Amino acid sequence: MRPRHPASLPSPAPAPPPTPALRPALPILPAHRPSEPARAAAPSPARAAWALAASLAVLPACGAGAIASPGARAPETLRALPDRIDGSTLLGGDAQRAAQAGASALRVIGADMASDGDRLGAFVEVPAGECMLAMARVSPTISDVDLFAFEDDGSAFSTDEAADARASILVCPPHPRRLYVMARVMSGAGAVSVGVQSVPVKAADAVARAVGARGRSGDESGRLESWPGLEAKIRARRAAVGARWDDVRRVALPVGSRTASRIGATLDGGRCLDVLVSPSDEVASLEVVAEDETGRVVARARERGQDRSLLLCSPVSVELSIAIRSRGTQGLVAVVVSRSQPGAEAEISGATPIERVTEGRDLVEARADHARALAGRGYGAPRVSTGAARLGSRTTLPIELPAGCARIDVLAGKPLADVLAELWSEGHALLGRARGGARATLFTCGRGGPARIDVESMAQPGPFAVEVRKEPEAPPALVAHPIAAARLLGRMSAAGPADAAGAAGAQAVALDAARLKILPLPIPANTCAEVIAALDTHGAGVDLRLVDTSTGESSLARARHVVSDSRCAGPAAVPASIELRLAEGKGDALVLIRTSPRSR
Repeated sequence: MRPRHPASLPSPAPAPPPTPALRPALPILPAHRPSEPARAAAPSPARAAWALAASLAVLPACGAGAIASPGARAPETLRALPDRIDGSTLLGGDAQRAAQAGASALRVIGADMASDGDRLGAFVEVPAGECMLAMARVSPTISDVDLFAFEDDGSAFSTDEAADARASILVCPPHPRRLYVMARVMSGAGAVSVGVQSVPVKAADAVARAVGARGRSGDESGRLESWPGLEAKIRARRAAVGARWDDVRRVALPVGSRTASRIGATLDGGRCLDVLVSPSDEVASLEVVAEDETGRVVARARERGQDRSLLLCSPVSVELSIAIRSRGTQGLVAVVVSRSQPGAEAEISGATPIERVTEGRDLVEARADHARALAGRGYGAPRVSTGAARLGSRTTLPIELPAGCARIDVLAGKPLADVLAELWSEGHALLGRARGGARATLFTCGRGGPARIDVESMAQPGPFAVEVRKEPEAPPALVAHPIAAARLLGRMSAAGPADAAGAAGAQAVALDAARLKILPLPIPANTCAEVIAALDTHGAGVDLRLVDTSTGESSLARARHVVSDSRCAGPAAVPASIELRLAEGKGDALVLIRTSPRSR
């Protein structure tokens, strides 16, 4: 049980700075404070104390020791004042730090006096393509406050339930159209203020670090007291999988054996979802499946001791339902749903099984759609080979690679789904490896010549086509490091349209497990910088750390062969640096820095 502290009066607050208006993109719906008849009948200790203070303040000065201020006039009668607490006083410092990191102006949605158990909140409408930062700040007389973001059905979408006097959550897409943001006092009595700020997705990590917001990749949920060991399991899971992950949902569900408990999840095209289900002690065994909108089971979770895990990736957006059923006993399970960055499948450890969700199409239709997607990007007519992929064996096709750089697409026709493709040189050296649902894409750079491609079905057999297209440009750094080039271009392509010309700025750097490689990364004002590092033939395990050299704040991303991270600057430029290190061995890497305007 958290300690309780007697109510006391907060110290006088300094005059608040002027608060800039919030952008119209994040409207605040009419505030609502849950009715509490019992509290209306019996005021809390905090309210009683403040009422007493107010009544004493307005009494006329009397007695020999009373001294009146110059020009002050005593009130003629006792009256209630329409004054309200200025919530920006408590929130102003953190709101300014968030704004410097890229957030919009602060909007206060509620401010009041409160004591143990009191709640304060309002509905907030959140733009579909942006994040929302919500903060609860209190006077020194409150030692613990929690913060929640609820969906319309009453389920908790995001929470900060740490035993702390500062509560902050950051909600990023995908999220509901509106959320009810609510603060609850857990210990103490005094002033409480709740505010929100709109945050561009690219600036989310910087804002989260600036104010200590929960709900981002690698952050604690603040619920360790209620579910011991869960945070350690999440961190171990993400370390084993690799890539970077953002929390989508963390929720506790009751489960039984008669009917399945379900939560919804959106799998965006080009991204992956990781689902971890951890049961309480009374639940002996679990069955966890992912179902599509028709109720068809698209994947089954794998066992990890008592826990269950599921990693799903898709090139198209899919609405899923995670169904959880207990085998024989009732109890609770903790469900953690995390979402990858766009194109992060290339960064996921090869030892982690991936379930691919895709739509089946005829091969002719799949090729026509792919040709339309590549139209206008400078490619000539492709060289095409066809074959049939089978389960448990590889179909080998000879192909001719052009000099320079080339793009190779393996397109699957239904019922083929989940295809593995490996590209081999004439000298039997592995040039590239890719796996996908309806399509697997490889890139290669070098002198060209005869090669072969092996195609294998990982789920259902079916026809496929191999299309080889020559890249219009072949940057020298990519030709000199073909394996690193293949990994770099594959990572770029997974996140959106990409070609070799877009990687012309890549530089080769030598890495060593025993030394730290540091590169400068100046980030201009209102700009985001993305860094991608891809290893060549030697070395394994690469750490990428982006450091704000003015504040010391940093982020860390890890992967086996290719890793990426990004950092944004607000109205002022940010002096930053790139730190790279290998986990083992020595080898070269291609490092690409891409900048883009920060979205508002």
